[in-house]
Amino acid sequence: MSLEEDDLKAQLIKTMVSLHSRGLMTGVGGNASVRIEGSDEVLITPSGLYKPELKPEDIVKIDMEGNVIEGIFKPSMEWYFHTAIYRRRRDVNSVIHTHSPYTTGMALAGKKIEPITLEAAVMLADVPILNFRYPGTKELGEIVGENILGHRAVILQNHGVVAVGYDLIEAITTIEVLEEISKMAFVAHFFGGAKLIPPDQIELIKKLYKI
Repeated sequence: MSLEEDDLKAQLIKTMVSLHSRGLMTGVGGNASVRIEGSDEVLITPSGLYKPELKPEDIVKIDMEGNVIEGIFKPSMEWYFHTAIYRRRRDVNSVIHTHSPYTTGMALAGKKIEPITLEAAVMLADVPILNFRYPGTKELGEIVGENILGHRAVILQNHGVVAVGYDLIEAITTIEVLEEISKMAFVAHFFGGAKLIPPDQIELIKKLYKI
């Protein structure tokens, strides 16, 4: 095992601990993976283990067909959409799936992410909400892989959030921003609804930041 893989395993474990401590996933829910640079191999969290107490040897290495290369446990049951994303997005090296309560709750009510903050307007201008498909299936994997094109995240109806990034930091940042925006929208709903950033201001922001 290379030093790079040791570091990636440590990052995955740190990510799981952080997400769990903030209530973005339960101890056995959620999963994350990273692509090993320059290869078609993926390090992914195992299925069924309590994520905040993962050890480096618990992380599983798989290929793009889900075959286990290294590890004694089964890979996350959601390996289908992890690998589907990596096959379609060469710019993506990390995938995180959480059960973010506010973001998922807003989707359950049919509420899409709207431009209520700078981050929402620029980073998350359009986050698709995908119809429910049974977790851990190839069908769900293919649908996520198709719909993640051009997006930082998708929301799975009745299920949770899938976010991608160049690395784990970028992916977890998207998870955090989505949940923050969803909380703001939830609070605003009880006081008459959220005021959106005007379209002309969004265009100005994009020009200023060259987006």
